[in-house]
Amino acid sequence: MKNKNENPDNLCVALDCAIRDSEKEKYGYTSGYIVRDSDTQYSNYMSNEAWKKYLETMPKGHRIQYEDGNGGELKEKKGRRGIVPPKMASFGSSSRFIYELSKNVTGYAFEVKLDTRVGGVANLDGFLRKGNNYVYVEAKRREIYGSSHENEKIKSVYIPVYEKIKNNCKGFKYEQNDCKEPDMKKITFCINDTPIKYFDLKQLICHFLGITYDIAKNNIQNAKVTFLYLIYDPNEVCEFIAPKYKEKIKDRYESVKKFVSDNKDVINSIFQTLLQYQKETYNLVDLKIDFDFKMVSQKDYNKELLSC
Repeated sequence: MKNKNENPDNLCVALDCAIRDSEKEKYGYTSGYIVRDSDTQYSNYMSNEAWKKYLETMPKGHRIQYEDGNGGELKEKKGRRGIVPPKMASFGSSSRFIYELSKNVTGYAFEVKLDTRVGGVANLDGFLRKGNNYVYVEAKRREIYGSSHENEKIKSVYIPVYEKIKNNCKGFKYEQNDCKEPDMKKITFCINDTPIKYFDLKQLICHFLGITYDIAKNNIQNAKVTFLYLIYDPNEVCEFIAPKYKEKIKDRYESVKKFVSDNKDVINSIFQTLLQYQKETYNLVDLKIDFDFKMVSQKDYNKELLSC
């Protein structure tokens, strides 16, 4: 049996394995290998037995939310070389991360879909409404350790949105290049002329479009919106990270924290700009939203969530 990802060869897998070793959970998900008639064991995923038990303990309501979501978190799927385990079975899964922190919060919803009215649907990891307080959550665990978001493919229909942001948000710029695919562009976002590498601004803009359109079209007056950007703090499993990757992972985490801290005003301005864009584009009722963006980790997430 071939062990896939047993020896970490990138930051994502290194973090997966560190979380795995800290949890001492059974691991080694095995799925049929299509190209070769053998099995592949995924050592940064739960074992099949552990995953089955995990699903059995998930309340029906939460399981339906994940099954109805667009992320395909609970299903095996066909990859280029074989069957890939369910995303949520990964020790580095962001959906597993937010689920574990939020599953006991009354009224909490997972995998919320909102119409952006521009390029499709925004998929929010979590949502909690408390009266006129709306709390949206995006979770990141292994994602910030992957590839840079520079020169990323984006639908051309978003260009007018980016132009609106550029004209209204000081320091925001974007560079675009042609793409082979029709109706697509390659985009690099910049703030104060510095390319944004490991913070997914493309996705955040999409989320903001969905939130602002949803609240404006429903004429929700005096809404208070809090967006919690939940990022896993790797220092919790630092002793389990392979020495080769320890400092790189810690540095990447700190760089994303610093980006948010340095640019919170720009992010808040982007949200308000997109609210205005949605109102003007679709002739929606004029309203104001009290908005705040906060980066949190597993250490302060629940406190912030419940205090909103």
